Amino acid sequence: MAKSIGKNSTPQRPNRSKTFENYWDQKDVEEGLRNESLFEGVLRINPKNYKEAYISAPDGTEDFLIEGLLHRNRALNGDIVVCEMLPTQTANKECEKSFAESPSSPNNQQNEQPITPKNLTAASELKENISKVTEKEVQCVDADLAASREVRGAKTLGPKNRKKPKKLMENVSNLNLGAELQDKGGLKTPSTMAENLDNPAEEQRKRTRRPRKKKNVIVENLTAQLSASCTIKDSLTKTTTVQVETLSVVLQNKSHINTAGTIDENSQQNPNIVNTPRKIAKVVFIKELKHSRCAIGSLRQWPYGQSGPLPSWILFAPKDHRIPRLKIPFAPELASCLLQPNMLYLARIDSWEDVNHPLGSLCYFIGKSGDIEAETIALLLEHEVDYGDFPQEVFDDLPSLPWSIPTEEIKKRRDFREQCIFTIDPADARDLDDAVSGRFLKMADDGITRLYRVSVHIADVSFFVQDNTVLDGIASRRATSTYLVDRVIPMLPSVLCEHVCSLNPGEDRLAFSVEWIVNDKGEILEEWFGRSIIRSCVKLSYDHAQAVIEDREIVNCPEIKEPYSVAEIRETILVLQELAGYLRKKRVDQGALRIDLPRLAFSMDWETRTPIGFRVYELKESNRLIEEFMLLANMRVAEKIYGVFPALAVLRSHPPPPGHKLEQLADTLQTIGIHLDVTSSATLQESLLRYGQGSSDPISMGRNLVISNLLAKPMKCASYICSGVVKKEEKFRHYALSVPFYTHFTSPIRRYPDILVHRLLDAALEQESLDHWEQSVVKRLLDNCNSRKLAAKALQETHSELHLANLIRKSGSIEVKGIVLAVLDHSVDVVLIYLGIIRRLYIEKLPLKMTHEKYNGIGKLTLVWDPESPGSQPTHQVISVFSLLEILLVPHAENDKLDFTLVLQRPNYVQ
Repeated sequence: MAKSIGKNSTPQRPNRSKTFENYWDQKDVEEGLRNESLFEGVLRINPKNYKEAYISAPDGTEDFLIEGLLHRNRALNGDIVVCEMLPTQTANKECEKSFAESPSSPNNQQNEQPITPKNLTAASELKENISKVTEKEVQCVDADLAASREVRGAKTLGPKNRKKPKKLMENVSNLNLGAELQDKGGLKTPSTMAENLDNPAEEQRKRTRRPRKKKNVIVENLTAQLSASCTIKDSLTKTTTVQVETLSVVLQNKSHINTAGTIDENSQQNPNIVNTPRKIAKVVFIKELKHSRCAIGSLRQWPYGQSGPLPSWILFAPKDHRIPRLKIPFAPELASCLLQPNMLYLARIDSWEDVNHPLGSLCYFIGKSGDIEAETIALLLEHEVDYGDFPQEVFDDLPSLPWSIPTEEIKKRRDFREQCIFTIDPADARDLDDAVSGRFLKMADDGITRLYRVSVHIADVSFFVQDNTVLDGIASRRATSTYLVDRVIPMLPSVLCEHVCSLNPGEDRLAFSVEWIVNDKGEILEEWFGRSIIRSCVKLSYDHAQAVIEDREIVNCPEIKEPYSVAEIRETILVLQELAGYLRKKRVDQGALRIDLPRLAFSMDWETRTPIGFRVYELKESNRLIEEFMLLANMRVAEKIYGVFPALAVLRSHPPPPGHKLEQLADTLQTIGIHLDVTSSATLQESLLRYGQGSSDPISMGRNLVISNLLAKPMKCASYICSGVVKKEEKFRHYALSVPFYTHFTSPIRRYPDILVHRLLDAALEQESLDHWEQSVVKRLLDNCNSRKLAAKALQETHSELHLANLIRKSGSIEVKGIVLAVLDHSVDVVLIYLGIIRRLYIEKLPLKMTHEKYNGIGKLTLVWDPESPGSQPTHQVISVFSLLEILLVPHAENDKLDFTLVLQRPNYVQ
């Protein structure tokens, strides 16, 4: 019989008798890996269930379950671990399924709350009270703040816009934190953290509810491009205008999809697999600590009984639920912190013996939860993004402004300054690292084939960032520029990325160039690589180039440097567009795969650095024009450097997805009438085209959106590799591009691997030996680049959702449409159409009765809404995959939580 607990009862302490197993000895681990009794891989923890973790089998054909904290043995998400197989167990209702882990997009929520009347009341009151609320400005940790750009632009903020740092120990007046904690050595300063980046061995040692519809939201028709604009005016009354076009997703014959849905996470996938043995494993060794062992969270009272007048511990609750709650040693100075539970702190794990609660320490007080600036700094710290100023010694070796190319350097390079060269970038771009040129050359000897001369010019960053310098070390650790909604954290100082390296119009610039003679079949007849000098004649935006492609007048055309004219620019763009079409057709014919997923973008007020609207970032033909030539340059450079340096080449590999996962997805979709051929990337691309990819028909577009999101889940991430370490050429291949060799050469201002590739290409052209390069060092650098790239991507997507939540909080609510991606027993996963975000929509707390059915593990929900008024009829609604839903986005019930909740709206029809 269960024992009831009164309100004043103390929660029982979890069983502490269980302890972690000791890690295996290094020699035993190496022997186990050699004889294949052990295997290694990257640990992935389910963000919706922290007790479940997964690791891919050595051959990549399946995932093994690592169940519970004990079997995880102190490993955290992203760590490279060594595992031992355990005896198999019979699969039951908890067994892993193809959708057992929620969709893998970083847009997914980790702990979204079900809708409750309380939540909805709070959301409804928020708009009425918002003009009365004044937020206390929270000072945060110092950052080198910069304004955002869409993809490749940056605006640097001056010192006046920066906020001063607020270290934990410097807030005694507000938080009563005294020197006692400081004396315990629990704090880490930015300089200390930077030093630990330089000393990975030392760092590794230390780590062990439905409201009435808002009148301010005007919903019209959803555009065929799945785009929308939302303008929010910040005045005494918050007004929101949302303009969209309807998307009618017509379900297939109801007799055919009567039981349609998608696999239910909480049910069996197929009756045939109920008794399938489940492979499980446990961690016996952590080979590489990829996770920082740091977390952002808040402080709570220690929930378990403690003796004495003062507690011994306080509880630290991370925002990331994949990290266990920490116990922090109590100090009297920390008592006042518990009175402010809505404050954010950075804490780290110091040791881990208590299975449920590792021992930790506080590093920083960050700011108030729900404050956009504090939340941003928290994300930067949590993802270990180095956002500080560059040290002065870096600038000592950099050119001063204004700068001109030395005469002796001009003599060493090919001069392209007399050619019509220009850049095409986002309108607010500041770091211009690629330029293009192209023209019709002549007819071939056969009198039929057309020949073209085309060139790609990339900023020669490696000329300024020399190997084994302080700047090179910082760039290699940062590895990438991090683009956020309202700022950019650059990889290189602004004197380089915005000035001497940036291919600004009318200025002589150093470049690394590739030039080809190409025919109208996309075939390369001649090729030249080399260092060069260029002078761009104009900085165009994608909109400018798109106007030319669509034969429209260029609005607000920027100044074109003499001797070139608008006519010459238009002619060059049209030549490049024609060529890009040939090249794209050739790639598709060879099996290239493209999965288009919408991406959230914002309209900004740059004076206040705040978003005033949002939309889906639309890729136009002008984007694809530039993309095509960048792809070609990357592919050709990859072949060149591998041909000369087969043991040191820096390549970009994209492994094929696990065949069994694609087949499982194909079987599931076939049940609802979607037939995918997953034999190869080419057949998969043909299937996507057949189901509406690139179509302007709204029905096809909606269907393709769901299919693309489902397909993205089993796909693996591309990664940087060193050819000599991987060795096998079949593992160099890029699955999506369907090419044997690929690299990154075209963005050295914002990606460190591109700098390495420039050095390799230069050595190849100059016939220099790279005997001083070591494979192990190259691998270590590329491993960090892979980690930093993934972290930057996750950070960017999370930061976008924070700003979206802030807009929703200001407006009170926003009405959107969503397409059902997956049906569960009490909820559904939906793709918010013009936001490109996947979220879980909880249904059980709404005023309705719900019935869940399934067939072969495929779910369907039948909803009967309560009558709206006495005497009216109930509303019936059937939800299955591809169903179009009306959804209201409302602020989170907790005002200090910068998040939003999805509320299903009653359909406007009665069945």
